[in-house]
Amino acid sequence: MEKNTSYETICSKIQILKESYPCLRKESNDHVFAVLCVKSNFYKNPSLSFTDSDIENILVDSQGDGGADALLTDPNSETSNLIICQAKYYQRITFDEVRDAVAKMILFYKSMKRGEYETVNAKVQRRFLTLDAEVGDESKVCFVFYTSAQKNGIREDRIQKLLQEHGLDNLNYEIQLYFADDVVDEIKESESRRPTVESGKIEIDQSGNYLEFGDDAVIVNVSAFSVKELYARYSTNLLSRNLRYYIKKRDIDDSINDTIRNSPESFWFKNNGLTIICDDFTISGREVKLKNFSIVNGGQTTTLLHKSKEINREHDFFLPCKIIKIVGNTEDEKNMFSLEIAKATNSQKAIKQIDLKANAPEQVRFGIAMRNVGIFYQTKRGEDIPKAYREEYNNTDLVEVGKLCLAGMFQLPGSSRSKPSMLYLDKYYNPIFNGNQNQVCLLIRELLYIDSYYRKIFIQQFDKEQENSPFAAELIPFAHNARTICIAFATFAARYYNKNIVNADLKVIFENIQKEKAYDDYYYDIFRNIDNVAPLIPKKLFDTNKDKYDEVLYRLFETIILSGKRYYAIKKEADNTLSETNFLKIDRNYFAILKSDWYNIVDKIMNIFNSIS
Repeated sequence: MEKNTSYETICSKIQILKESYPCLRKESNDHVFAVLCVKSNFYKNPSLSFTDSDIENILVDSQGDGGADALLTDPNSETSNLIICQAKYYQRITFDEVRDAVAKMILFYKSMKRGEYETVNAKVQRRFLTLDAEVGDESKVCFVFYTSAQKNGIREDRIQKLLQEHGLDNLNYEIQLYFADDVVDEIKESESRRPTVESGKIEIDQSGNYLEFGDDAVIVNVSAFSVKELYARYSTNLLSRNLRYYIKKRDIDDSINDTIRNSPESFWFKNNGLTIICDDFTISGREVKLKNFSIVNGGQTTTLLHKSKEINREHDFFLPCKIIKIVGNTEDEKNMFSLEIAKATNSQKAIKQIDLKANAPEQVRFGIAMRNVGIFYQTKRGEDIPKAYREEYNNTDLVEVGKLCLAGMFQLPGSSRSKPSMLYLDKYYNPIFNGNQNQVCLLIRELLYIDSYYRKIFIQQFDKEQENSPFAAELIPFAHNARTICIAFATFAARYYNKNIVNADLKVIFENIQKEKAYDDYYYDIFRNIDNVAPLIPKKLFDTNKDKYDEVLYRLFETIILSGKRYYAIKKEADNTLSETNFLKIDRNYFAILKSDWYNIVDKIMNIFNSIS
């Protein structure tokens, strides 16, 4: 790639973005460059919305931003990874400028975690508080730097050392660097995503050199250059049935790239190769034609082969490739077969639980049940959301359903944010996806709206109402951390009013809060029973009077926040190291809040629901 090509491409994409988004038309190219990078990097999935409103929330680049141009939760992460970005729209950049920019992001993060909110403007304060509230024990914090300048020999390994210098580990924190060519690669990949690949071909080492396994599978030695060509033509569509798209992983990437550069002849021995599943294949000479196919193992390898400048027609090598026809008479059987092959063959990188569940038969059935209550449920990554379901609370996926059910259905608001992988335990997964789907789907329909109301409406209104309060400095941070307990409490209050949870249950809950296995031994059976729970709030309000519905939610949220703040203040006096974030990550603290102020809380519950009955 010529020296200025990437910069010129970026310039043209900035202009296109300005034309596409009204909110960007009067903004500087520096500002729009940050938007372009975030959109191309984190919003590749065509099912993810990226609107003027999203841009307004994500971009914090302004006076007093503390060194962060953009703040967001990674929309592709099931663990709510916090992304802190800085973008430099430069034609040339030095090592010191890159290093200083990354160091500034790290110092910004550490300052916010110490509660030094006064060092940044109000928008940055509240945006950080809101996003940091979602960071759990399984989350990462990523410092992402973008520039439109070429890398020109800048050593990334020296910048990576900043984590260690600032006392941050490599497990929970990560630095990602994107120079001009990297940014353009992200843009191209983002623009090329499609759901399937109908046909394609690869080249093998010798005519007729393949090992058959019956009529349905072969093993061949595939040309690295032909894989590179295939990716150039179809990009990430090649991975439509894979468990994931390419994810940067420095140690694995470095190892693969080193072999490509220095010992390509040994690539066959060192690499696990590719696994392709397809409806059909034919071999003629050195050519293998594929029909309706996907790479289900080897996505990392495929992407790096495509990126390598070492591979061309003259400099080629071969790697092992297994080609398997999909087995099954029904869609469930075909999906299960594809899933099992993908699970069994992926070994280079840890597979997330969501990847293993994505194409499971019960997920397909659950998607149909959700559609019956007016919600579009994504069972496959990259699946486009129909226009009729584009409203945020009218579409969802496995990760969001899991988090909402942990908080609302199972009354585990702390675990919902700090350890959402609990969903994949059978005791939680089966009641949701293999239980009373009609009741679960109706409940989720409301939880989606309740969650959206908190994020889009409530927290802004609450901030505005409390900003001049003498207790604003304590109430606002608590409220920004209270999303999952608000979801839990709204559900709890409705269940109590509708007698799904009764006083005898409360007695058990309140008497056992401090016991080590209180939830497993006492609470689980109480909360898993959702018979006749939905609708939580009368259906007529949800369907015809959203303003009244919102008023009910506001009063419920305010109730738990005020009670929670009082209880937290007592605990804070005894332990001045306690923060709102850590306090609300612990489930028993939610139950302790209910117990500490129950007589006041129950009066408010009855008053709120009686006002709409």
